[in-house]
Amino acid sequence: MSFSKLLSALDLSYPGFENIDSNSFVRSFAAFIRKHLDATRERFFTIPYEIPENVYKLPGESDREACDRIASGTLVSVGVPSAFGSTENVDWHSNPTYNGYKEWTWQLSRHNDIKLLAHEYLLTGNKAYSKAASDLISTWIDTCPCPSSDVKGWETDCWRTIECGIRMGANWPYFIYAFYPEFSDELLCSIFQSLYEHGARLYSNHTGNNWLLMEMNGLMHIATLCPFFKESGRWESFALSSMEKEAKRQFYPDGFQFELTTNYHEVAINNYQRMFELMRAFGKEIPSSLCSILVKATEVDIKLMEPDGRLPDINDGNVFDVKELLQPKQRLFTSPEIEWVLSDKTKGEMPYTSVALPYSGYFAFRSGWGSDDIYALLDSAPYGRMHQHEDKLSLIVSKGRKRVIAEGGCYAYDTSAIRTLTLSSFSHNVLLIDGEGQNRGRSYSWSDDEISKLSDLKSGTSESVDWAEGGYSGPYGEDEKHPASWTRSVYFIKKHEGFSLPFFIVVDRMSGKEKHEYNILWHVDSERSSIFRDKALYSDVQLALSGGSSLSVTNGSMNPAGGIIATGKEQGMYKGVDRLEYRAISDSVRLITVISFEKDALSVTGCNEICSDDVSITIDGKTYDFRESELKA
Repeated sequence: MSFSKLLSALDLSYPGFENIDSNSFVRSFAAFIRKHLDATRERFFTIPYEIPENVYKLPGESDREACDRIASGTLVSVGVPSAFGSTENVDWHSNPTYNGYKEWTWQLSRHNDIKLLAHEYLLTGNKAYSKAASDLISTWIDTCPCPSSDVKGWETDCWRTIECGIRMGANWPYFIYAFYPEFSDELLCSIFQSLYEHGARLYSNHTGNNWLLMEMNGLMHIATLCPFFKESGRWESFALSSMEKEAKRQFYPDGFQFELTTNYHEVAINNYQRMFELMRAFGKEIPSSLCSILVKATEVDIKLMEPDGRLPDINDGNVFDVKELLQPKQRLFTSPEIEWVLSDKTKGEMPYTSVALPYSGYFAFRSGWGSDDIYALLDSAPYGRMHQHEDKLSLIVSKGRKRVIAEGGCYAYDTSAIRTLTLSSFSHNVLLIDGEGQNRGRSYSWSDDEISKLSDLKSGTSESVDWAEGGYSGPYGEDEKHPASWTRSVYFIKKHEGFSLPFFIVVDRMSGKEKHEYNILWHVDSERSSIFRDKALYSDVQLALSGGSSLSVTNGSMNPAGGIIATGKEQGMYKGVDRLEYRAISDSVRLITVISFEKDALSVTGCNEICSDDVSITIDGKTYDFRESELKA
């Protein structure tokens, strides 16, 4: 292999390069690199080990079992294994999935498996792991050449810039520092030439949004770990200034990242965290302005946390364990709320209970912070920047550790009917009009000034009642019609005579100029007892409804897809749940849903007029009257 590109990339005035000999470049450069890594190794390993992302292990497989499998030539990506026979025969461009799922090939080139080999090697000294790593990285460099500068960042199987950023900002530095004593001189030169190629591609072909954060974190790692490249100073300055700019551009004033998903919110925070850890280890100053933004962003995880301690998987979200997310961040920054969660509520400051995110448009209802408490989340959010679902005004509800009113969640990024369903209104607890769902995405465009705008969320809290309200008058269906406006008001009755547990009153008002069929959807993940025209009874929850004409149920239908929610982000991870559809035909109408956890019989009534203010709930034969204006007072 020619290393002319590497030689031309070096700043030959860098201390130590006086011994570089162009006639024996491989030997002399490798000797320099070994000394450089020897000198900085201790610094680098002050950064805690981070478990690789994505699904690169088989179910129930230990790290050591996974490493033995990898060393035998069987690799896993997105949960799907492929046996190549040996680590010398891996085809990095292959795709063994039954439907050509592109994420398999893309995620394989993130090299999570090589990082895992490195971690186990440091624990065991097993040279089979260093041999496997050498083979894997050699075959990847040999068969996956860096594309030319005119190839866009999102193109190619192995050199998309998201993979470049993840490799450089999470995986390659770790395995380089773990394995360099075992790597041959030739392989070390190949690796550092590839590092330079990664830097050039990330600098010239970077993209935007959460990808940009991964790209710039990767570029910062290259610039910091390779100060002897001519371009490293420019790359470091560009990466840091980009990350500072993006922090102001991507995070709402209330702290939520502008894609409004619990997955990419954490991706964004994590790439700042990785960069901070690197900068601190190598003695670089971390801008205080970035820390303050990241503290607020981290506290969003606490505000959204369900009683089981995990995040809801809103939009293309993830059900991360919040405490696990917070633990590594305390090395860099903290707050009374963060300390309170990490100390199991013994230190710091107990946060709010119910709380609004006024810019990103979410309201979290909660009766308390115990694992048996009641929780709900109303989504009155803007459409978001990427990874959005058509779910404005959806409501999810948990009783203790059980999500009883669920929604579609995040399914694999394929083209399946399940993926299409989970993106649509048909898998969320929202309103359908004339059989059609919301369609904000078709003609939506983002402008940077939206990050500073308040959402349409209205809310209030008191000792006995918390409430939140939002509206939707956007497009429906492929024709982007605007048939009616919809307002959803949610009242969380925390204390009331006759009710032993808190409950929810949901009031939906639809106003149109002509008659439409309105269907309110509720996805219930609980064992069904019975369904009536205006009531649905389950083992964990009951729903009483008023204002409509009929209640129907769908569960696990594939044609058309409905009554299905994702249970994970990989293909095949879904299950059937009851999708209730409460129907009314009118020009304007008010529908009421009471969501209760009582075991006694429940019913609800209320005047159907859209301007009405009254709600009557009967439980165990006794009737209680509520007025919305009083609940908001």
